[in-house]
Amino acid sequence: MVDDHEVVREGLVAVLAQDPRFEIVGTASTGREAVELVRRTRPDVAILDLRLPDTPGDALCRELRALLPDLAVIVLSSSLSEDSVRSAIEAGASSYVTKAAGIAELRAALARTGPGADGPPMTVSQIVRRLQQFVEERVDDDAPTPQQARVLQLAAEGMTYREIARRLVLSEATVRFHIQNLKLKYGAASKTDLIVRAIRQGLVAPDEGGGP
Repeated sequence: MVDDHEVVREGLVAVLAQDPRFEIVGTASTGREAVELVRRTRPDVAILDLRLPDTPGDALCRELRALLPDLAVIVLSSSLSEDSVRSAIEAGASSYVTKAAGIAELRAALARTGPGADGPPMTVSQIVRRLQQFVEERVDDDAPTPQQARVLQLAAEGMTYREIARRLVLSEATVRFHIQNLKLKYGAASKTDLIVRAIRQGLVAPDEGGGP
């Protein structure tokens, strides 16, 4: 897992680690760390953010594939266009997933990639159409998921990430991941801004100081 944003990286790891089909062998925040990690662990699949602080994602994809030719690479990006998808595929990526498409699509991409992959690889046009459909469906469904709603309510009650994690029997990284996704969904600049917006929209009840 290669992503320079710690909340995104650790949140994805926490969620994917709950799926028995996947084993997370390591994480990296830069291209240099990714090269060393792949050299040391020799994974089947690498999930790679397209924008890293030290190396363009497509260049890193080529470098990792040269280092380990059997490595399958899933590019994870905030943007979606035929040009960006084509650039990633031409660099050797097996699949391309936008962060807006959500964890379900990342799991599906993993199932289509690496050992025991389900079906043939998708074309650039197929990838773009599939991701556009996922994004449109997520935009139409503006409500938080049940678990996101529970996390949001406890945050509105003043609980810390650690306290929410203990209450819901989650990892702290998963709680942070949910808050980050909710901030993106509702255009919030911070956790406080997210809670204010959620209260205004009636998504949560404000904390009245009575305690949990």
